[in-house]
Parts: sequence; C-alpha cells; structure tokens
Amino acid sequence: MYNMTTKDLEKTLSEYEVIKAAIKNNKIKLESLRYEDGLTGISYDTEPTSKTNKFSSATENVAERNIQMEERLKRRIATEENKIKMIDNALEGLNDMERVIVEEFYINGLEWWKVAAKVCYSEGWCKSTRNNAIKKILYSINGD
Repeated sequence: MYNMTTKDLEKTLSEYEVIKAAIKNNKIKLESLRYEDGLTGISYDTEPTSKTNKFSSATENVAERNIQMEERLKRRIATEENKIKMIDNALEGLNDMERVIVEEFYINGLEWWKVAAKVCYSEGWCKSTRNNAIKKILYSINGD
C-alpha cells in the first residue's frame, strides 16, 4: 500500500466500494466463524495415534484451522480498512472540486462528459484537475 503508483491508486479508487463491501463481508465471516465450530459427533476409534500415543483429533484439527482462518480474516480486514482510511484521509486533503471530480469519475464510475456536466467545466479541465488531485493523493499516501 505504501509507495503506491498512479496505476495502483486509480485501481484502488475504482474498487473503493468493492473494498468497503469486502470489509463488511469479512467481518460477517469472522463473526460466523466464532459461532460455528464445524464439528460433528466424534468417534475416537478411528483416531490415529503416534508412537507417544498422542491423539491427533478432528477437534484439534478443526480448532487449529478455525484459529488460522480467524487470523487471516483479521489481517485482511485490518489491511483493507487501513487502505480505505488512507484514501479517505487523502481525499479530505483535496479541495471540493478535486474531490468531486475524483469521486465521481473513479468511485461512482461516471464518464468524463457526465463529470464535466456535473461540475460545469470542460472535460479537459476536469482531466487536468484530476491529474493534479491524483498527484496530491499520492503525495499524501507516499509522502514523496
């Protein structure tokens, strides 16, 4: 996420709403994982034992798998939330016109002529303003 390129930024802005939905869905998965144990009745007759007679039970395997999945989901949620926070912070640093142009073109997916009509300027001016806004956002995120 750090040292983001223009292409990376444009992709992230275009996927902004999808990323936010993914965060919500991953939180739901995490919550569901906490309530589901994935276990059925257990018979220890078929459980393999090692030379030390230590059991490697289905319960332990499921618990270990659930712990690993929970950690992966937590990391993914944190990473995506931080990405959205950084974008939001960078957008706050833009002036109103720049923010509207970036949000309408990238996040809302409007075509350039619709963005231009919305802000009452030409497409060329909007594209130029977008370029300046992208530079500001990159500076805000990367620091250089």
